[in-house]
Parts: sequence; C-alpha cells; structure tokens
Amino acid sequence: MNHFNYQRPSSLKEAFNAKSNFPENSLFVAGGSDIFLLLKKNIIAPDQLISLRSIPELKGIDKTGSRIIIGSGTTIREIEKSELIQKYCPALYDAVSNMASVQIRNVATLGGNIVNASPGADTAAPLLIYDAKVIVINSQFEERIVPLSNFFKGPKRVHLNKNELVKGFILEIPAIGSGSAYLKFMKRKAMDLANVGVAVQLLIEKDICQDIKIALATVAPTSIRAVKTEAFLRGKSLTEANLIQAGEIAATEISPIDDFRGKAWHKIEVVKAYIKRASILAKERSNL
Repeated sequence: MNHFNYQRPSSLKEAFNAKSNFPENSLFVAGGSDIFLLLKKNIIAPDQLISLRSIPELKGIDKTGSRIIIGSGTTIREIEKSELIQKYCPALYDAVSNMASVQIRNVATLGGNIVNASPGADTAAPLLIYDAKVIVINSQFEERIVPLSNFFKGPKRVHLNKNELVKGFILEIPAIGSGSAYLKFMKRKAMDLANVGVAVQLLIEKDICQDIKIALATVAPTSIRAVKTEAFLRGKSLTEANLIQAGEIAATEISPIDDFRGKAWHKIEVVKAYIKRASILAKERSNL
C-alpha cells in the first residue's frame, strides 16, 4: 500500500479546500468499506484521502412533503433503523437489512454504495423504483439534481466531476395503496453479494396493476429499470400467466455475464422467478 495524506474535515468547505491541495489524485471517502480493499490490493494509489464521515451536512433522513431526503453520509445501519424508511420505502429497508454484517452497515454509507457504481450495489435497484435523484454539489457550492437512472455511466463509473461530490438523494414517496419489495438472491444466506437483485413497486386498484416500477441489479453493466416489463404489466391483473410472461420479457431486457457470482443462464432464470415473487410480495404489502 502506498503512502497518502489523510484528512477528516468537519464541513463541506473544509472538504473542498482539502481536495484543492491534490486536485488530480485526491479521493473523497465515505465509509471506506470498498476503498480500503482497493488500497490494500494496490488497485488505486491516491495522494490523499478525504473522509466525509464528520460532515453533518451529509447526514440525516428527512421527509419533506411527498419526498424522503437521505444524506449521502448516512450509514446503511441508520437507514435500516429509520422508521421513515420502513414505512415509506420498504424495498430499501429490505435491501439495507440484508447487506453485509451489522459492523459493516455501521460504517458503510448510502453515498459510498452508489458512487462505487457496482452492478450489484444493493441500494441501487430499490432507489430506482422510488425514482431517486442524486443531489450533486461542487466546490462553488452549486447544486445539480441528476436522476439516478442517468447517474451511472457503467461499472465503477458515475457522472461526477473531480470538483463534485454527492450530497444526498431524493426519493419519491409512493402513492397511498402502493407496495414495494426487494429480493436478493445470494449463494450464502448472509453477508454475501447479490447474484441477482429485483425491486418492485406497484399500485393495485380493483385487482388491476395501475402502475409498476421494476429495477434489476447484477444482470447488466449497471442497475436498470425493466421498462418493457413494466409496460406489459401495467393495466393487467397479476395472474400467474401474466407474471410468467413478465419474467420472459424481463429476460430480454438484461445482459448478464458469467462471473464469480454465477452463470448468466442461471441469473436469467432467477430474474424470471424473482419478478413473480417480488411482485406478489409488493402486492401483499399494498394491502397492509
């Protein structure tokens, strides 16, 4: 591991000032659960790491009207314990409560999980079904809002300039009567990366699916919305036949690869099965 400077500022101003000392090879660090693995393996060699852990502007979970605002520095454990998340965003709760260990959830942050841009990031698919937007702030304290669906450029790559960091996330609270769920297929029962992740949010009226959002993880270069599958199910009842057909359509929207998580053919079959299971669970929750 190479030597580097380490800074722990207590405000955004201090963080951007520290970044200006090494503008070309300086990294912002959230929880650091992924970054320090890369450092140990000499995959990255920054001149400086700037911890964002002590910056209050990046923390917190708040409800504002029909939206939930989550600071990028909010830990996964804080999200898991949040009554707002459990009430309004159960699919996100499903995801964070099954991530790694409690020790890691106490350190890892939502911002870090998203900016890392792993195709299997557990929080990405749930955020997509809540129409999440990313709040980006630059060194001039100018903010821009980016839909999460446009934020990912590819594996490990996001639309973030060198003088910017993620300040937080805006989630749209689903309409009354909606239900949502996230299912994660893993090789082990705990503390494992997702082989496949499926998030579903739907609104049922008189047994008809009035609206539905489906997001898939680990089966494409980034987490994606299954828009063709959504269009097929919208306006239909969630019968066995319709959900089987939805799974077949979803299989045409993904591009899984063979990797250490599993074979591509198996991921396709899991997506088909989990589209059905997650939709049924989301429907059950809509009646609670």
